[in-house]
Amino acid sequence: MKTYIVLDESGAMHLKNERYFVIAGYITRELHKVTASHKRIEEIVKERKNIPIKEKVELKASKINDSQQALFLNELYELSSVIPIAIVIDKDNLSKFEASENVAYNFFVKNLLKYLFKCNIPMLQTNEIELRVDNRNTSVKTLKDLETFLQWEFELMDLEVKVKYLNSKYNRDIQMADYVANLIWKKYNCPNEKLSKRITQYYRTYISKFPFKLFGNTPTLRQKEQENAKNIKKDDKKSKKVVVN
Repeated sequence: MKTYIVLDESGAMHLKNERYFVIAGYITRELHKVTASHKRIEEIVKERKNIPIKEKVELKASKINDSQQALFLNELYELSSVIPIAIVIDKDNLSKFEASENVAYNFFVKNLLKYLFKCNIPMLQTNEIELRVDNRNTSVKTLKDLETFLQWEFELMDLEVKVKYLNSKYNRDIQMADYVANLIWKKYNCPNEKLSKRITQYYRTYISKFPFKLFGNTPTLRQKEQENAKNIKKDDKKSKKVVVN
């Protein structure tokens, strides 16, 4: 039976004003239940926001408040056929990670999948995975990169991995992944966030942390590197000083 892994991202690798970058979503074999749940809650939220039910509008996490987002998330988390997942990247503890965002994304998705397989999740006992991701930040040239990359990585597992790039505006399953990604992003980047406390089954989320050994360390690698750079500059200035008697 095919297993679906639906992912979206929150934050960006290049932004310096946020420490954590997140790729998150969920695993399921019953995608229709997710889309049905989204449709049901969407009608409630549209009514609260005075949006006509038949009007086509994407209710992104950035456009709704925590209370409305919690409606979607609780509906998703209460589905026994859904397993919420995430990988959280501590950008301040990445040592000289200068890959392009596309390459970095592929790398982190691979690491998330490897972590999930180690967790022995029954739903991942399959020979066919369909990875569904948002196509918003993907160029035509790189559409096949992730699929090829993952097929090489998991070839020895007799696992077929297909990647579908979808427009979140027209796909409820991607919109649900957006809510999960934003939830995890807020949990790690916002010290006083309260959204996770509204999600009664938040504990069900499988979260991989990268880099594992340095994750959350303070002072961070970035701070140490900046301090070392300052000390080197100070030493250079001292060595260039000429003492005149």
